[in-house]
Amino acid sequence: MDCDTMAAFFKTLGNPNRLRIVRELTRGERCVGEVKDSIQTSQAAVSQHLTILKRQGVVACRRDKNMRCYYLRNPELVKRMLVLVEDEDRRRGDG
Repeated sequence: MDCDTMAAFFKTLGNPNRLRIVRELTRGERCVGEVKDSIQTSQAAVSQHLTILKRQGVVACRRDKNMRCYYLRNPELVKRMLVLVEDEDRRRGDG
């Protein structure tokens, strides 16, 4: 990943709700309603955040009848990055 791509990736995850969504998707594919329930925000807000994540290539989606289900495009990369951030928080005493 080049520096511009990495910067865009981290900027995308810089929003707390998008970060919550990504963390939820590390557990596996979720439909919009499931994401909404897990991060406790409106369906409209979740849909907007998922659109941004999809545009940046972080997530992909598939249709299941009348529902859209989202999943991480590169779950191992995202999980490794989250572990690095969480390790740093613990090291500094923030987590």
